Amino acid sequence: MRALGGAASKWGGLVALLAGFFVLLLDTTIVAVASPRIQADLGGDVAALFWVTAGYLLAFSVPLLVAGRLGDLFDPKRVYLVGMAAFAVSSALCGLAPTIEWLIAFRILQGLAAAAMSPQPLTLIRRLFNEDERGRAFGIWGSVAAAATLLGPILGGLLTASLDWRWIFLVNVPLCAIAVVMGIRLIPGSPGGVARFDLIGAALSTAGLTLLVWALLSWDALSLPAAAIAVALLVGFWIRERGQGADALAPLRLYRSSGYLNASIAMASLGATVLAMALPIMLYLQEERGFGPFEAAVALAPDAVVAILLSPPAGRWVDRVGGRRPATLGMSLLAVSLLLMGLVVVSGLNPWWITVGAALLGAANAMAWSPLSAIAMASVDPDAAGGASGLFNTVRQVGAVAGVAVTGAILAALAARPVLAFGVVFGFILLVAVGGVVAAFRLPARVRAAASV
Repeated sequence: MRALGGAASKWGGLVALLAGFFVLLLDTTIVAVASPRIQADLGGDVAALFWVTAGYLLAFSVPLLVAGRLGDLFDPKRVYLVGMAAFAVSSALCGLAPTIEWLIAFRILQGLAAAAMSPQPLTLIRRLFNEDERGRAFGIWGSVAAAATLLGPILGGLLTASLDWRWIFLVNVPLCAIAVVMGIRLIPGSPGGVARFDLIGAALSTAGLTLLVWALLSWDALSLPAAAIAVALLVGFWIRERGQGADALAPLRLYRSSGYLNASIAMASLGATVLAMALPIMLYLQEERGFGPFEAAVALAPDAVVAILLSPPAGRWVDRVGGRRPATLGMSLLAVSLLLMGLVVVSGLNPWWITVGAALLGAANAMAWSPLSAIAMASVDPDAAGGASGLFNTVRQVGAVAGVAVTGAILAALAARPVLAFGVVFGFILLVAVGGVVAAFRLPARVRAAASV
């Protein structure tokens, strides 16, 4: 498939997509630093404060499959811009929330809007760029993601300290408005598809994923039965999808492609391990080694800094040599960085060695993100790109939720023996990372070698 438009329109469209993506990721990381002020202002217990973030995560994770398919049917540009406008409105509502309960409700709306936006850029980048340019585009994409991750806590701290916690949400409104105007002018549209929307499949997947993600986040007495029901619903969804052909909500046939299957496994591993390691590292540095919040953030800052610097050249490397070598190197660096940080935590080495592990983690993100995304999207037919993107994002997001949930459960169960708890946690995430290395090694040698399904 040839890319649409000339060089100026391609890169202008990418800038418009990155503007919206930056706002989405900024809001994912900006909230944590303001949590104490939110609780002091609105009240509520720790459980309510937890659901300010967990509610967003739940609403963001569950509808990704549906959102990807809607992009196929109604044009990814249109769905993306509607999601961006809804994100602006829900952000304003969050900033005006009178109670903690209303804030949780508005955060859920914000998560739904983010889910509508999230799968569309992968589809649009596939449309905008030829195969030999996508690595560079995804590399720039990864650099912006790292910048948003780095700037989120900093901007959140500045806004909360100088103005009020409400501005961490209100600042999204003008940023979204700029992104919408840019998107209307610069992102190319399409007439959409003609396939039928599978309402039964949407109901099964939404109910199953809701129960699964809720069970992973909650870890209470109802989690096990909820997870069992979720598995039954998702099995029913799989059976339903097998008979839908071109109308499938999630094109599971894509897993016949080695490129799409192994890119999905590796990306889930990357998402799970990167998020899972953040909590134990922060707990270790602040509770065991006496770091303040700012010092702990500085110790992990090399992750984002290195990713910002390396993502664009890593993307160009993918265009030259294909995806397997960069992805395998990136996932291997991920395993090495986790091993190093785990040794620091368990062995009591100088805690500033964690900065070296964080730098390696940034290099891993830069090397792995671009080829995994590029190979996954090169493995699909153009008409199924939205569904493929939704499925790819869903696997990554559920993997991340599962990683965080298992890590939290281990830390809670072994709270009386912190050294053992940290050791078990890093053993678990290192095992997940090794699985990602194996998946990356099994990728096609070149992006264009991933046959269309």
